Amino acid sequence: MALPDWGIRFARPAAEGGGLPLVDAPVPAELSVALDQNVGFPAVPVVGTGDKVLKGQPIGAASDRGLSVWVHSPSSGQVQCIEPRPVPGGGSSTCIVIETDGQDQPWSDYPANGDPLSVSAENLRSMLTHAGIVGLGGALFPTWHKLIAASQLHTLILNGVECEPHISCDDALMQNEATNIVMGAQIMLRASGAERCLIAIKANSPALEGMQAAVEEAADDRLSINPVAPVYPAGDESQLIRLLTGQEVPLGAVPAEIGLLCQNVATISAVADFVCAGEPLIERIVTIGGRGVNRAVNVRARIGTSIDQLIDCADGYAPDAKRLIVGGPMMGVALPDDGRPLTKACNSLYVAAADELAPARQPMPCIRCGDCAAVCPVTLTPQALLVATTANDSDQLQELGIDACMECGACDYVCPSHIPLTLSFRKAKQMLTAQRFEQQRAELAEQRFVAKEERVEQRAKQQQTELEDPPKSMADAKAALEALLKRKDQ
Repeated sequence: MALPDWGIRFARPAAEGGGLPLVDAPVPAELSVALDQNVGFPAVPVVGTGDKVLKGQPIGAASDRGLSVWVHSPSSGQVQCIEPRPVPGGGSSTCIVIETDGQDQPWSDYPANGDPLSVSAENLRSMLTHAGIVGLGGALFPTWHKLIAASQLHTLILNGVECEPHISCDDALMQNEATNIVMGAQIMLRASGAERCLIAIKANSPALEGMQAAVEEAADDRLSINPVAPVYPAGDESQLIRLLTGQEVPLGAVPAEIGLLCQNVATISAVADFVCAGEPLIERIVTIGGRGVNRAVNVRARIGTSIDQLIDCADGYAPDAKRLIVGGPMMGVALPDDGRPLTKACNSLYVAAADELAPARQPMPCIRCGDCAAVCPVTLTPQALLVATTANDSDQLQELGIDACMECGACDYVCPSHIPLTLSFRKAKQMLTAQRFEQQRAELAEQRFVAKEERVEQRAKQQQTELEDPPKSMADAKAALEALLKRKDQ
């Protein structure tokens, strides 16, 4: 279904979306599994057209070029093709398209562990490199890399705080799989070497009581439940760290640099699934909401399921559906159609009705009211950032701390001049990233050039030495010739 192009500015705050039912989406006849579902490099196909695959079987290997994760078949069937297809969030990704066979036959080569807490930390870290697990809160950072790159951790933080209105997929997971999440926390404590685990959850969450009971049943003094106020955007990683520990993550740094490891509760549950049952990440829970659907619901679905089939689980579009958004109403991205596949990054689909969307308005000049600065959760000055963005002033943007912007949309929401601040800042951050990449590439090219010049100079000196000191015998001449030929091959 193609939907008309409305603005994403909401006429009024959306209602909270907790307590929705959880349903399982049927395995579709076709799955389109994107190979690019993580920060870093896309996976590399290890299957070809016509190959038979099983549920959980690896179909994409982590790239050897750098940061990457494995990709697995969400069900059994046959590979129909490998081709670029549009994905949520914009752009396209190479997808492995699988025609399912209806049998959902599992691949059993990943071992299950009856006593996962007896597995060594080193083996746990090694196991997770094959699990395909990434940050399911939206960051998509490979979980295995967080473990391997971190050292001297003291605190694990589980983020169950969904600050976006209408998103309740983590609530649904905690209500239904609290014990599994607690087991995942214990596994992650063992794998990371952290001393304690703070489980953050909204104070009004319907999952709070069940999570508290699961922690008490585990009888592990390292685990604690930490209710937080349901204030947007308290679920942001940096905000949550400051709230729970009082520590600040320095700009440009990561939590591991101050001894902290943050994981979404869905990520931790996926860790438990893999270590305990040998099940890689092939499904996730997605919230389907908004007044543009007939029934708001949480759906557990296989990765690669088409979005239109997920909407069917919410009893389809309401008559006044006007805009399809992947993500929440504040930070989500509008989609032009619903024929795209579910990816690991997709935690919510929001379908807005006409009365939820404010009419598109022409931006007016900034009046310096300061409302945007007052609501910024990271205490930036959006009006000054806007001036630097308009001027493409990279130095000023970095000095004002644009990298700290979480793109929460709060400044957009309160701006009386209707300036698309978040969009401007997002483009500015992309510009800075491109500039840094080009700078790194130029520095690398210079290093290669200097190294080559040094090699040429060294070879010239060596040849000059050989001319000044000719070989004294036939054996010496032969050895010198072989050395010369070897250098030419290099």
